[in-house]
Amino acid sequence: MRAIVSGDAEAFYAREIAERERSGLPPFGRLAGVIVSAATRAEAESHARALRRAAPEAADIFVLGPAEAPLSLLGGRHRFRLLVQGERRADMQGFVRRMLAEAPRPRGSVRVQVDIDPQSFL
Repeated sequence: MRAIVSGDAEAFYAREIAERERSGLPPFGRLAGVIVSAATRAEAESHARALRRAAPEAADIFVLGPAEAPLSLLGGRHRFRLLVQGERRADMQGFVRRMLAEAPRPRGSVRVQVDIDPQSFL
């Protein structure tokens, strides 16, 4: 923040890149956002937890969550998010595809959205 306030863009970029590399965030790692939404909070949370349980074992990919999405109620739908993080060389699409295939199919009002390498987490 000090670098931004002082107008030192180079210092800001250098710190940001170093932190992203240390944390395994893009462009040094891969991310996938999985949003589960439903008419009720219980439906959304239940399906998000089922997705988490269905995640395959992988040495280079792990799943965080589920947790309520930052915009937890949008358009009358309750939303939960899982964040899938992996190494740069990880097969993120294959991992998410397997997780979705192993999980129970969404029922009722449940919807699942996947965003590989998301630009935003809202």
